[in-house]
Parts: sequence; structure tokens; C-alpha cells
Amino acid sequence: MGRHVSSGRRRALRGRFLLALLAIAALVCLAAFAGYRIWDETRGRPLSRHGRPSPSPTPVTLTLALTVTGPKCEVFVRVPGGDILVNRSLVRGQSLRFDEQRLSVVLSDAGAARVYVNGRLRPPGKAGQRVAFNALKG
Repeated sequence: MGRHVSSGRRRALRGRFLLALLAIAALVCLAAFAGYRIWDETRGRPLSRHGRPSPSPTPVTLTLALTVTGPKCEVFVRVPGGDILVNRSLVRGQSLRFDEQRLSVVLSDAGAARVYVNGRLRPPGKAGQRVAFNALKG
């Protein structure tokens, strides 16, 4: 009662199905490769405030780089008169890097963060001390 499909037609359908599966697998592999290349190119490069890698492949001295060394530290970073770049609590081992002309920085615990301004280590503050400073590129 059902429709009969000839063996030749069945082979043709099976071939088209396998070809479609092969094409899908190739597209998935291509997308994975492209994603890996993008990730590999951006890994280790300083990011601009918009999250894109800086255009120069040469080493760049960042305006601000900080790493939390204590249990936690509230960090507030903004472009004066402009965007707030970070306003959150960071825990031990987390770090931030910025390459802007001028930044306003506030740390809730100056003793809980290692801060570099223009590649130079900023003297650590006392544990629990709130500190605010400006970082100028150059």
C-alpha cells in the first residue's frame, strides 16, 4: 500500500543525504577553525576599552595594569568625563589592563592590588586603605 521506491532512487537519495551531512560537517569545521584563529590572534594582546585587540603587534606599554593579590578589592576605573570602564569587585588573581590616554582609578583596598602605571609598579598602599589616583599615558 505504501509507495515503492526503486533501489536506484534509494541510492541517489542516500548519496544526497550523505553529501549534505558532509557539507554540514565541513561548515562546522570551518567555523571552529575561524573561531580558533580569532581567539589565537587576540590572546595575549592588550585590549582597548571596546574589547578589540590593539592594532599594533609590537609590545605596548599599558596605561594601567592591575592584578588583585589580596582576597578581594573593589575596583572603579573610568575615563574622566566619560565612560565607566569597570565598577566591580575582583578576587585574588584577577587582573585588568587598559590603554587609554587618561584614567581615574579608585581601589577599595590599596594593599590588595599590584598596580602598574605606564609599565612602572606603583608603590603599594596600606591594607584596607582606599586610594584614588589618575593614570596618564606616557
